[in-house]
Amino acid sequence: MNPLTGLSTWDGARRCELLYGIAEAMEARRREIVAVAAEETGLALARLEAEFDRTTGQLRLLGEFAAAGRDRAVVASRGAAPGGADVVLVRVPIGPVAVFAASNFPLAFGVLGGDTAAALAAGCPVVVKAHPAQPRTAELLAACAPAEVLTLRHGGPDASLELVRDPSIRAVAFTGSPAGGRALMDAAAARPEPIPVYAEMGSLNPVFVLPSALAPDADWPAVLAAAVTGSSGQLCTKPGLVIAPDDEAGRAFGDRLAQAVSAAPLLPRMLTPAIEAAHRAWSQRAGAVAFAEPDSLGSDLLEEHFGPSVVVCFAPVADYAAVASRLHGSLTATVLAAPDDPALDALLPSLIATAGRIVFNGVPTGVAVCDAMHHGGPWPSTSNPLYTSVGTAAVARFLRPVALQGLPARFVP
Repeated sequence: MNPLTGLSTWDGARRCELLYGIAEAMEARRREIVAVAAEETGLALARLEAEFDRTTGQLRLLGEFAAAGRDRAVVASRGAAPGGADVVLVRVPIGPVAVFAASNFPLAFGVLGGDTAAALAAGCPVVVKAHPAQPRTAELLAACAPAEVLTLRHGGPDASLELVRDPSIRAVAFTGSPAGGRALMDAAAARPEPIPVYAEMGSLNPVFVLPSALAPDADWPAVLAAAVTGSSGQLCTKPGLVIAPDDEAGRAFGDRLAQAVSAAPLLPRMLTPAIEAAHRAWSQRAGAVAFAEPDSLGSDLLEEHFGPSVVVCFAPVADYAAVASRLHGSLTATVLAAPDDPALDALLPSLIATAGRIVFNGVPTGVAVCDAMHHGGPWPSTSNPLYTSVGTAAVARFLRPVALQGLPARFVP
């Protein structure tokens, strides 16, 4: 590995030019990239076309973020130190970053996805571990970036651990399974000099349906079913648990949701044989929709199910906050309700405590790439709930703060 160490000294305009150039190189090979990604993943062309636009868009967005100097914002406390010295807080690139491409977003979380874009915007070269199921897509994407700032590696678990243990790597970005994320975290912690691992590892994404959302003509069952089954349920923000009132209207809502999920069209195949086998095993036990009572929400039902399936739980609305407090940390939590529903007051604090993004009257799939987005959450959805892997704030993972106290003016931004 021979990353371009000079990248850390580039100004924001030059880093922006780099990211724009990568986006333009992708656009020049758009048709080939989308076709190969479709072949390797089984995802629909329309879905991949939209994901392609998101990928090039976030490259440009993070480039503009760097060009505006927003990644290196300086904080100054004049005369604050003993003796009256100024203290100026700056942020410097952390160093080479290991990025692990995700299977379910071969473009937006792939070789040139958000993690790579954020690292390059911060001034950090990247070494990307290609997903084993998408080697050709990885090669096509890697060819769109200068070799001096991006190195591509292939291989299995041993290659992944070797990359994390490489002493030149200063941080890790990972999107994948809890087992994979934990293995990388353990390897990083066992290094002579441990490094941070920003891992997104899975999420239940509960949806709480309040009585005010149960109008017979409301289309929420169909909307939720589309979110559960879209891309065959292979999304980290797929709703995995729906909690509805334990009454006649709530159970009718659950039945409509189950019918819509069961009737939804699915992709011919799933991303990998392992994912397909795991979903088949789940389906044999529980079907596309598993109905549960609050007392039966055991560990198996509270785990993420990667596939077009959902658990529906019926509970008294007065118990919603208690149910929420029993759930593991999630990337998202959703509430369907009228704005003036009195149950919101008791429920929202519990949801804020367990999720990184609260969605009101919407679905959690479709993550906006913007300044305010937080795509993260409490354990086990991520390894560090303070950081996001989507949006401009994702750059902060790869910048290290340094306080400059009393330095001569020529050394201070």
